[in-house]
Amino acid sequence: MSHVVVVGAGIAGLTAAYSAVKAGHRVTVLEASSRAGGAVQPLRFSLPEGELVVDAGAEAYASRSDLIGQMVEDLGLADQLVRPNPAGSWLYLPEIGAVPAPKLGMWGIPANPQAAEVVAALGAEHAARAAHDFELPMHTWAAKRAAGQTITIGELVTDRFGPAVLERLVAPVVAGVHSAHPNDVNIEKVAPGLIDKAIQLGSVAKAVSDLRSSAPPGAAVQTLCGGMQRLVTALVDYVQAHGDLRCNTAVAALEATAKTLVTQHGERIHADHIVLAVNAPRVHDLLSGIIQLPKRPQLGAGVGLVMMVLDAPALDEYPRGTGMLVSPAVTQIQAKAATHVTAKWQWAQQAAEAQAPHRHVLRLSYGRTTDPIGGTAVGHDTPDARLVDYALNDAAAMFGLAPEDLTQQLKATGVVRWREPMPLITADNTAAITAIEDAAQATDWLDVTGAWFAGTGLAAITQHASSIPIHQLQ
Repeated sequence: MSHVVVVGAGIAGLTAAYSAVKAGHRVTVLEASSRAGGAVQPLRFSLPEGELVVDAGAEAYASRSDLIGQMVEDLGLADQLVRPNPAGSWLYLPEIGAVPAPKLGMWGIPANPQAAEVVAALGAEHAARAAHDFELPMHTWAAKRAAGQTITIGELVTDRFGPAVLERLVAPVVAGVHSAHPNDVNIEKVAPGLIDKAIQLGSVAKAVSDLRSSAPPGAAVQTLCGGMQRLVTALVDYVQAHGDLRCNTAVAALEATAKTLVTQHGERIHADHIVLAVNAPRVHDLLSGIIQLPKRPQLGAGVGLVMMVLDAPALDEYPRGTGMLVSPAVTQIQAKAATHVTAKWQWAQQAAEAQAPHRHVLRLSYGRTTDPIGGTAVGHDTPDARLVDYALNDAAAMFGLAPEDLTQQLKATGVVRWREPMPLITADNTAAITAIEDAAQATDWLDVTGAWFAGTGLAAITQHASSIPIHQLQ
């Protein structure tokens, strides 16, 4: 029985550990912080009526992920899977304000550029330009695909639909979900199969329609009743039952010759195979003493989330569906996105209404990983009190409510900050990450995984972590 040691107990590390246990290996997981889960964590509000628990990080996964579905079933949670309210989300656009998002699309790419809500968001002229996608040949993109070139969402959308679609429909989604610009996001990472389908059908819009036509708004994602943090709890229980999971155990050094990890406590742990499921800067630190690597990858600016519990009757009508994504071109609102948690998820609505009538939870997101570190952008480094003030004013503007009413209706707040689990996509970082991956692949005992290597999103991360060839070990 081989001994597999996983460094990091985020969703990638837990998935790798789960896969290693399934393959029959002895498994040890070392986590530097006091709790497992990484960016999948609960936020617990202690209210006079009782505790209210919501997700503080990733709240759902792409339902195309058969792997997560299999894990959920294996862990006995299959009957707890739920989909969001199909009401759909809204957009907040410059000059226009709040408008419903296209009902049928993928990452903001419309399946029908002539749909009424698309015309309302773009205007007739830009919608007509977007419709050219139906006629433009796909030769250029087929050639890039055949050559194995990276295709970003930004370059594809601008070419096929025009810059207005990129700015008004796609950028708000990509910025809100990935904290990145579409020009920095590989489309194959977030929409696998879309390019191939577009080449086959001769149109990106037709490909989106084909892939999404059978699914209502929101059907592309799923979560667990009670939140995605329940998956982490189940994985932790599984790993602890079949292996050894140690929190508050940071790895200080890696000795390649002996395949040994040295903890901050001085303990030496030998492994037959090591999986580094931490961010790329940390992987660089561990490997730089044994392998020559280029410049250390850099962390981005990070994001800040403001969670608010409100007793707000005006929110009972779900005035903005399940939430809103804000165009980066909007200047009067600092938030990049807002999720009406109790409108999006029935389990959250039921939990809130069991405490008090008209109780709602809003989640507003601030900052992008590409913001200048130490700059003036509102986000990860903004003090809590200022973030809450921004959230109250932004929520009022986005949901069409009065700021003074929301202030009076506010029952609790929580501020959550994420930085290290979120990849900063730059040319330098991409080169550094590739060098790390190449170095790991040159060995027969080391693998790296996690959002920095797989791309963001639970589906991509878990698929990457489970693909590590641990099953080949003896």
